[in-house]
Amino acid sequence: MAFDNILGHDRIRRLVSGALAGGRLPPALLLCGPDGVGKRTLALAVARALLCDRGGDGCGECGPCDRVERGLHPDVMVVQPETAAIKIEQVRTLVGEIASGPFEGRARAFVIDDAHTMTEQAMNALLKSLEEPAPTSHVLLVTGAPQALLPTIRSRCQVLRFGPLPAAVLEEHLQRRHGLTADEARLRASLSGGSLGAALTFEADGYRAMRDLLVAGFSRMPSFGPLERMDFAQQLADAENPLLILTALRSILRDVAALAAGAAPESILNRDAAGPLAAMARGPLGARAVALGDVTEDARTAVRQNANRLLSMDVLVDAVAG
Repeated sequence: MAFDNILGHDRIRRLVSGALAGGRLPPALLLCGPDGVGKRTLALAVARALLCDRGGDGCGECGPCDRVERGLHPDVMVVQPETAAIKIEQVRTLVGEIASGPFEGRARAFVIDDAHTMTEQAMNALLKSLEEPAPTSHVLLVTGAPQALLPTIRSRCQVLRFGPLPAAVLEEHLQRRHGLTADEARLRASLSGGSLGAALTFEADGYRAMRDLLVAGFSRMPSFGPLERMDFAQQLADAENPLLILTALRSILRDVAALAAGAAPESILNRDAAGPLAAMARGPLGARAVALGDVTEDARTAVRQNANRLLSMDVLVDAVAG
């Protein structure tokens, strides 16, 4: 069945399945939530179910299901950004298709991926189609930033809100479907923010290199003078992926806090670095790890907002040094 390959989101799956079975699928759905949690996957599963020869939630085996899966069905149209935005020309073409009847199947599905990237003109062009769609047309807007859509767009859609996937669900899936070891799956699931996409693209080697750099630097921090602290902050600021550094530091501090509180080494995320982390937990950092986690999160927010990297890392290193 088409919905069987969707990880988690059982409540949303039941709602959509029931609507399909009863012929009550709304003409416009807004699928919103974090990136990488399955919104687009569910939208395409809805398209398969609408066109499946066998009905239900989509068998995944018939000709229409196969063609939807391969992006070849004439009654399914996917719109996504050209470069940075979905432009009015794309939406004008879409509007003409929404007003048309099916070519082959009993319905048509129109998936607008990253819908928040539509220009304001494009959103206004879409409005009439959401108000008066053809009875066989279903529009599915997929977005990680619903607040960027016009209120008039949101008000014309049935909203389905996706949350982060539970770490335990991700961990089991990564082991069963992707062959990861238990430790690797646990680390990725814990650091992915509930996103399967982030877990699958996680830079494990880069993460461990950054983690080991941080552990070595912060272990020596008590002996650093002001110039050595500045040099270390510069080294962190010059890294190719500063967010990965801050993710690694957050996981280190989480483990140090747990070990300082008496957790068993086998319960931490970075099990392969348990020895150095246990030593850090026994030192001054152990009692301050939780508070420093908040400082790290502030640095992550600053870097995401394009704050000065060196200044952000300077503040962080000084906070760790105490």
